[in-house]
Amino acid sequence: MDALQRAARASVARICGFYCLGVLFIMAALSFDPASSFRAGAMLAIALSAALVYKAWNMPFNKNDGDDAWALIKSQDNSSQDPNRLHSDALRTAYHEYSKRAMVVALGLWFVSVVASFSD
Repeated sequence: MDALQRAARASVARICGFYCLGVLFIMAALSFDPASSFRAGAMLAIALSAALVYKAWNMPFNKNDGDDAWALIKSQDNSSQDPNRLHSDALRTAYHEYSKRAMVVALGLWFVSVVASFSD
């Protein structure tokens, strides 16, 4: 994995980390009812996954020049390839990867919410 892909993954991981922190706070606020807490976490994880897929689909049309991956591209001299294309490809793969991870987390939270609702 080259430095550009690592920077793109770090950028997307930072976004997902802050989002997950907010989800954990919401789940903690709903901790009086574990089934609804895990259900809300699952729905918010699905929303994150959908947002990441949307960002990945719209990546070729947007010029994003404010993250770590773009700073890395500008610091290197890649005259053989288009820097916008390199940046969008790296971010697109990172968005897809983290979207899959968010969906796995959502399925796990949904399963726990079903088990918690049966135990009540």
